[in-house]
Amino acid sequence: MTLILTGIIATPLFELWGAGWLADFLYRAYHLSCHQLPSRSWFICGAKLGVCVRCLATYLFFIPVGVTLFIRPLRTWIARRSFLRFVLSVWLGSLFPLLVDGLLQLITPWESTNLLRFITGGLAGAGTALLLGYLVLRFTKKVEASLR
Repeated sequence: MTLILTGIIATPLFELWGAGWLADFLYRAYHLSCHQLPSRSWFICGAKLGVCVRCLATYLFFIPVGVTLFIRPLRTWIARRSFLRFVLSVWLGSLFPLLVDGLLQLITPWESTNLLRFITGGLAGAGTALLLGYLVLRFTKKVEASLR
């Protein structure tokens, strides 16, 4: 994930430093998962980042939440939670603002701001990290039990 973030920030820098072929390669790679609209992106020295604000926030918030799952007391606490009551609820709750924002933009003439896109993307990234972290913890627990 850190490599993805590094590439997102490096893409406009490569463009500015004259390595256009490398910037083009990264823009095309990131375009597989992001629309990259200039009006929904942030810029470094006049060059657009590799992804839009919402995707950037998703990646940015995914990393710290994923790292916190390595803290033993927190990891133990999360592993004891009920999947349907806690983890799935938190994940769906973190996606809800993103869905509302996206649907409102789709069916009405309203356009959200980049700050709102950053917030909704960050919530979605944090919730997804929690969900994936929980699933990995449960899987590794089952693997450990089967090896004993």
